[in-house]
Amino acid sequence: MSEINIEKIMDEIREEIRQKGYTDDLPSFDETENPEQTGCLYSEAEYQALLQELNTSYNIAWYRDLEGGFLSRFLKKVVRKLTSFLGVPVVVDQSGFNASVTREFNQLAGYIREQKEELDRCHQEIALLTDKVQALEKSLNENLDKNQDNA
Repeated sequence: MSEINIEKIMDEIREEIRQKGYTDDLPSFDETENPEQTGCLYSEAEYQALLQELNTSYNIAWYRDLEGGFLSRFLKKVVRKLTSFLGVPVVVDQSGFNASVTREFNQLAGYIREQKEELDRCHQEIALLTDKVQALEKSLNENLDKNQDNA
């Protein structure tokens, strides 16, 4: 069994790094993209608009009206008939995949809606409990003040 020369391997790696121009200066977090700066924050309205577009455009039509003159349309029809055995299965498979992705995005939209409702309910409950805690603290402080005055 031959010995492995780690130094030789490391030298080769270093040379490859030099040749490719890689450097050690990694960007700081301040230099990386921030969603607030790039506009990638979640927008319910934008999500719904994209979902509506997805729901209306997931199906790919194999057969489309042909444009052009008589001879051009005739040749295109011949080519389409001769190649349909290749193209139709691909288009059908792609449309099926697009439909499954669209269904998944619709499920995600429902999940987001449910989570938002649950979050709103939790916020309401937290506000109610905060008010109760504040009322109890006020009552406790008043009772403590009364007890100190009586003592």
